[in-house]
Amino acid sequence: MATYTFLNKNTNEIEEHVMKISELDSFKESNPHLERFFTLDALPAFGDSMRMNVPGVGKADSTFEKYVINRIKESVPGNTLGRTHKTKMPREF
Repeated sequence: MATYTFLNKNTNEIEEHVMKISELDSFKESNPHLERFFTLDALPAFGDSMRMNVPGVGKADSTFEKYVINRIKESVPGNTLGRTHKTKMPREF
């Protein structure tokens, strides 16, 4: 059973409902006044620390730095990535 957070559009209150994932679609259809609500702590991470860090070395993969970060630096106007930016993330095991 999972806990899902919904915003009640009629009252602007946040409600939590506990149900199986298989019941979620039918619940949303039967309750159109409820809209799925995501808090910051419930959002998924948008980065993959395993891909952004060479295992055991603690440094970013050089191809990631060379191709992805440099392409962002060159093509995104107003970016805040300086030429000394390094992509290094702490490892969590």
